[in-house]
Amino acid sequence: MPRLPEGLDPSITTRQITFEADVTSVTPFLKLATVSREGASPQSFACDEGPSLGGLGSAPTPLMYFSAALAF
Repeated sequence: MPRLPEGLDPSITTRQITFEADVTSVTPFLKLATVSREGASPQSFACDEGPSLGGLGSAPTPLMYFSAALAF
């Protein structure tokens, strides 16, 4: 019988996933973040608030990232 991928194996009942995030403030509202899962494949991205809230509007807002995460 072929081995099931880890994500489909019914004998696995618990799982621990660890993410690490390093965030740097560029301006009061513009932030640069680097996130990795267990130290592998780091991804970097920026977030900023719009001008109406004092930001530059140069990147998606934190709420936009949160909304996208819910949709994924």
